[in-house]
Amino acid sequence: MPFTPRNPLPSARGNTAAVAPSNLPVLCAVATELATLLDRETALLRAMKLTEIGPLQADKARLTQLCGTTLKAIDPVAPVSNALKEQWRSVSKKLGDAAVANEMALRVGHAATDRLVSAIVGHIQKERSAAAGYAHPKPIAPGASRRPTLAGGAIDRSL
Repeated sequence: MPFTPRNPLPSARGNTAAVAPSNLPVLCAVATELATLLDRETALLRAMKLTEIGPLQADKARLTQLCGTTLKAIDPVAPVSNALKEQWRSVSKKLGDAAVANEMALRVGHAATDRLVSAIVGHIQKERSAAAGYAHPKPIAPGASRRPTLAGGAIDRSL
C-alpha cells in the first residue's frame, strides 16, 4: 500500500471553490454596537446616573458574548478585502478606546466609594473609641438625654 502524505491545510481555494463569506462584517456591527453601549454607560457613570446603568448590563453581557462567539467563528484563512480590514481596524480601535474609558470610569467610582466607606468607618471608630475609653464618662446634664450613636451603616456598592 503506497503512503500518501496528508495535507493538514484545506484545499486551495482556487477558481473552482466557492469563497465562504467572512463573519467580519457581523463582528464589526456587533463591536460598533458594544462600543456605543460602553460610551453610553461611561457617560451615565460620569453624570452619576447610576440607576440608569442597571438596565444596560444585560445588553452589555449579550453583546460581549456575541462578539466572542462571532470572533471564534471567523475563518483566519478566509480572504478579506482591504476595505473590510480597514473597517475592522477602525471599529476595533473605537471599541478599545470605549472599553478603556469605561474601565477608568468604573475604577474612579469604585475608588470614590471605597474612600467614602473608609471615611464613614473612621468617623464611627473615632466616635466609639472616645465614648468607650478608660476615662471617666462625662456627666450628663440633668434633664438631657444621651445622644444615640450610629451602630452600623450599609453602603450600596453595586454599579
